[in-house]
Amino acid sequence: MVGLQSSYLNYQVVVRDLDRSLARKAAEPALARDVARFTEAAADIRSVDDLFDDDRTYGFAVKAYGMDELLYARALIRRVVSEGAGSDSYARRLADSRYLDLAGAFQVTDSGRAPPVLQASALTVAQRYRDNLDSIGKRGSGKAEERILEYRIEMDKLKDFDAFLNSDLALTFTLRAFGLDRQALQPGEVRKVVTDEMAARAAGGSGAYISGLDTVGIDDADGRYRFGRFIDAFLASGRAEGQEAVIASYRMEAPKFGERLAAGVDDDIVAFYEGLDKIKVADDLAGNWQTLSVGLRAFDLEHLIGQEKAIVAALKGDARALSLTNAADRANFEAFSAVFAFERDGTPTVAPLVRDVEKTVQAYIRQTLEVDIGNEDTNVRLALYFQRKAEGIKSFYDILGDEALAEVVRTAFGVPPETAASDLDAQVRMMERHIGIADFQDPEKVEKLISRFLLLAESNTAAASAPVLSLFGGGSGLADISYDLLQARQSLGR
Repeated sequence: MVGLQSSYLNYQVVVRDLDRSLARKAAEPALARDVARFTEAAADIRSVDDLFDDDRTYGFAVKAYGMDELLYARALIRRVVSEGAGSDSYARRLADSRYLDLAGAFQVTDSGRAPPVLQASALTVAQRYRDNLDSIGKRGSGKAEERILEYRIEMDKLKDFDAFLNSDLALTFTLRAFGLDRQALQPGEVRKVVTDEMAARAAGGSGAYISGLDTVGIDDADGRYRFGRFIDAFLASGRAEGQEAVIASYRMEAPKFGERLAAGVDDDIVAFYEGLDKIKVADDLAGNWQTLSVGLRAFDLEHLIGQEKAIVAALKGDARALSLTNAADRANFEAFSAVFAFERDGTPTVAPLVRDVEKTVQAYIRQTLEVDIGNEDTNVRLALYFQRKAEGIKSFYDILGDEALAEVVRTAFGVPPETAASDLDAQVRMMERHIGIADFQDPEKVEKLISRFLLLAESNTAAASAPVLSLFGGGSGLADISYDLLQARQSLGR
């Protein structure tokens, strides 16, 4: 890979087409076998204990984040992984950013296990819901006639009012016809309000529904007006003219559906997250319209809203519970059920402990490439490492806490190595005279700094004689350091 030429030229050979360099490295038989084995094993790692019981998977993950020399420090690594990458985690208190990278590769709950798939995927669902709002609104308008046909077919099948009242499709369609989208997600509560009103009218009165509006989330004049119209229309739907009135209202309301969703998107997502905490088993979804409706709409399945019991049965493995008549619906439900994942007994499916297998695999390939190049050219390894880490540099203390990064910066600006022993604030002031912290977010400026480093490094005999492993945390007798001393060594403040 690296020829007998200057470090600058060697670096250019690698980065000129970095993707191809990485692909060639990934294709090497030994590395390809390691990757295949890790990918397969990671799917079954569900807890911190699982990870530490599997030496090869543990080793792969630690090496992927450049911490080969700490493979032996299992107690330290366990604490880093177990506490995650949160604001008060152990990894945040360590100067070396590799600990934070390693911690972020895993998703761990306080129990030491990975979270349920649904919890782990919540952010993806919420973002997908936001991104989908425009198309949801267009489908609501564009597929109005399809929904109307479904309503007509359903009404033809219903023989009495009890059957009508218990039809999720008929009830939710009628609610949407009067702009009561949120109430269409609460058929159980709405049925009780309707039943109370029917009893009052049978006794010669009316208006009993008003006292139950708070149970379906209506507390404003417009909502009360719409629900009153819904009650009258619903109770008249046993007649053909009543059904036509509902259909006419649905046609008028359908184009407004997307606008109403967009207006309430923030509230919907807050309710989605609040609802997640209440889901302990699959059956909890049936009454959790806040979470289920956002999930269905995120996966283009909003037309299934109102079929909560069938959805839950399907998620628990009953293939006949839902009738999905087209390929798109089947594909969307498959994607939906991969996120809203439950076992046959209704318990949530636990996610893999590794947050993103492909990201860890790519980190391993990149790390292997850098190490192999470093065996031939120390300076190129340092340059590649700096290129990879530069974007994450948010303060000069990030550099001072990482000896490899500090070596590149010191060499590039001709700062004597002896300054590493001086006061941290003094070192920061020295760096500030040469470069601004925002420059590390500029790829062109980063490449200029790397070029400067490579050109100066070859003429710097002091840098050339320094063992590369000492810059990456190894080569300094680290294996003989006690766990307590190792922790103290890593506690340099940022």
